[in-house]
Amino acid sequence: MFKQWFQKKEQSNINPVSSIKILIIEDSQVDAQMIKKAVEVCGFNSLVAYDGRTGVAMAKEHKPDLIILDYHLPDINGTQVLKELRGCKETALETVMILTVINGPEAVIDTFIQGADQFFKKPISVPFLAKQIQVMLRHPHKDNDSF
Repeated sequence: MFKQWFQKKEQSNINPVSSIKILIIEDSQVDAQMIKKAVEVCGFNSLVAYDGRTGVAMAKEHKPDLIILDYHLPDINGTQVLKELRGCKETALETVMILTVINGPEAVIDTFIQGADQFFKKPISVPFLAKQIQVMLRHPHKDNDSF
Protein backbone atom coordinates (compact mmCIF):
# COMPACT_ATOMS: atom_id res chain seq x y z
CA MET A 1 0.00 0.00 0.00
CA PHE A 2 2.79 2.46 0.87
CA LYS A 3 4.57 1.66 -2.40
CA GLN A 4 1.46 2.44 -4.45
CA TRP A 5 0.84 5.68 -2.54
CA PHE A 6 4.45 6.83 -3.01
CA GLN A 7 4.40 5.99 -6.72
CA LYS A 8 1.15 7.90 -7.22
CA LYS A 9 2.51 10.95 -5.37
CA GLU A 10 5.82 10.87 -7.26
CA GLN A 11 3.99 10.68 -10.59
CA SER A 12 1.64 13.55 -9.75
CA ASN A 13 4.62 15.82 -8.92
CA ILE A 14 2.33 18.20 -7.00
CA ASN A 15 5.00 20.62 -5.81
CA PRO A 16 8.31 19.96 -7.60
CA VAL A 17 10.22 22.90 -6.12
CA SER A 18 9.45 23.95 -2.60
CA SER A 19 11.08 26.23 -0.08
CA ILE A 20 9.20 24.55 2.77
CA LYS A 21 11.52 22.85 5.27
CA ILE A 22 10.43 20.19 7.70
CA LEU A 23 12.71 19.08 10.53
CA ILE A 24 12.25 15.49 11.68
CA ILE A 25 13.58 14.77 15.18
CA GLU A 26 13.37 10.99 15.45
CA ASP A 27 15.83 8.51 16.95
CA SER A 28 14.57 5.51 14.98
CA GLN A 29 16.32 5.53 11.61
CA VAL A 30 13.54 3.40 10.09
CA ASP A 31 10.80 5.78 11.26
CA ALA A 32 12.85 8.85 10.32
CA GLN A 33 13.39 7.59 6.78
CA MET A 34 9.70 6.72 6.36
CA ILE A 35 8.68 10.20 7.54
CA LYS A 36 11.39 11.79 5.37
CA LYS A 37 10.12 9.94 2.30
CA ALA A 38 6.53 11.03 2.99
CA VAL A 39 7.66 14.66 3.40
CA GLU A 40 9.70 14.62 0.20
CA VAL A 41 7.00 12.90 -1.85
CA CYS A 42 4.73 15.80 -0.88
CA GLY A 43 7.32 18.12 -2.41
CA PHE A 44 8.86 19.50 0.77
CA ASN A 45 12.47 19.59 1.92
CA SER A 46 13.41 17.60 4.99
CA LEU A 47 16.15 17.62 7.59
CA VAL A 48 16.68 14.81 10.11
CA ALA A 49 18.09 14.89 13.63
CA TYR A 50 18.43 11.63 15.55
CA ASP A 51 18.49 13.18 19.04
CA GLY A 52 16.94 16.12 20.86
CA ARG A 53 19.99 18.36 21.29
CA THR A 54 20.89 18.10 17.60
CA GLY A 55 17.24 18.77 16.75
CA VAL A 56 17.15 21.96 18.81
CA ALA A 57 20.41 23.16 17.21
CA MET A 58 19.10 22.39 13.72
CA ALA A 59 15.83 24.22 14.47
CA LYS A 60 17.80 27.32 15.48
CA GLU A 61 20.01 27.13 12.41
CA HIS A 62 17.49 26.19 9.71
CA LYS A 63 14.23 27.69 11.06
CA PRO A 64 11.96 24.99 9.60
CA ASP A 65 8.32 25.54 8.74
CA LEU A 66 7.33 22.45 10.72
CA ILE A 67 9.03 20.17 13.24
CA ILE A 68 7.94 16.54 13.55
CA LEU A 69 9.14 15.46 16.98
CA ASP A 70 9.33 12.04 18.59
CA TYR A 71 8.71 12.00 22.34
CA HIS A 72 11.27 9.30 23.19
CA LEU A 73 14.78 10.41 22.28
CA PRO A 74 18.13 9.08 23.50
CA ASP A 75 19.35 12.28 25.18
CA ILE A 76 16.35 14.41 26.19
CA ASN A 77 12.65 13.69 25.78
CA GLY A 78 10.21 15.54 23.56
CA THR A 79 8.88 17.62 26.45
CA GLN A 80 12.37 18.98 27.13
CA VAL A 81 12.91 19.66 23.41
CA LEU A 82 9.64 21.60 23.34
CA LYS A 83 10.64 23.55 26.45
CA GLU A 84 13.94 24.52 24.83
CA LEU A 85 12.29 25.43 21.51
CA ARG A 86 9.62 27.57 23.17
CA GLY A 87 12.16 29.24 25.47
CA CYS A 88 14.39 30.45 22.64
CA LYS A 89 13.66 33.56 20.57
CA GLU A 90 14.73 31.90 17.29
CA THR A 91 12.45 28.88 17.70
CA ALA A 92 9.65 30.02 20.01
CA LEU A 93 7.05 30.10 17.25
CA GLU A 94 8.02 26.96 15.32
CA THR A 95 5.07 24.69 14.53
CA VAL A 96 5.60 21.34 16.28
CA MET A 97 3.84 18.03 15.66
CA ILE A 98 4.49 15.23 18.14
CA LEU A 99 4.54 11.80 16.49
CA THR A 100 5.26 9.00 18.96
CA VAL A 101 4.35 5.56 20.29
CA ILE A 102 3.73 6.96 23.76
CA ASN A 103 0.43 5.94 25.21
CA GLY A 104 -1.03 7.84 28.11
CA PRO A 105 -2.98 11.03 28.71
CA GLU A 106 -0.34 12.53 31.00
CA ALA A 107 2.26 12.67 28.24
CA VAL A 108 -0.22 14.08 25.74
CA ILE A 109 -1.30 16.80 28.15
CA ASP A 110 2.31 17.55 29.10
CA THR A 111 3.36 18.03 25.46
CA PHE A 112 0.46 20.43 24.85
CA ILE A 113 1.34 22.35 28.03
CA GLN A 114 4.92 22.66 26.76
CA GLY A 115 3.68 24.00 23.43
CA ALA A 116 3.00 21.17 20.98
CA ASP A 117 0.63 22.14 18.18
CA GLN A 118 -0.52 18.60 17.38
CA PHE A 119 -0.07 15.07 18.73
CA PHE A 120 -0.36 11.76 16.84
CA LYS A 121 0.32 8.21 17.96
CA LYS A 122 2.40 5.79 15.93
CA PRO A 123 1.85 3.78 13.93
CA ILE A 124 0.40 6.31 11.51
CA SER A 125 -0.34 5.76 7.87
CA VAL A 126 1.87 7.65 5.45
CA PRO A 127 -1.08 9.16 3.51
CA PHE A 128 -2.68 10.37 6.77
CA LEU A 129 0.64 11.85 7.92
CA ALA A 130 1.06 13.64 4.58
CA LYS A 131 -2.42 15.16 4.89
CA GLN A 132 -1.74 16.27 8.48
CA ILE A 133 1.52 17.91 7.40
CA GLN A 134 -0.35 19.83 4.71
CA VAL A 135 -2.99 20.94 7.25
CA MET A 136 -0.31 22.05 9.75
CA LEU A 137 1.45 24.07 7.05
CA ARG A 138 -1.81 25.73 6.04
CA HIS A 139 -2.21 27.14 9.55
CA PRO A 140 1.33 27.91 10.70
CA HIS A 141 2.13 28.84 14.27
CA LYS A 142 4.84 31.27 13.12
CA ASP A 143 4.33 35.01 13.16
CA ASN A 144 7.36 36.82 11.80
CA ASP A 145 6.28 40.14 13.33
CA SER A 146 6.60 38.79 16.85
CA PHE A 147 9.73 39.60 18.85
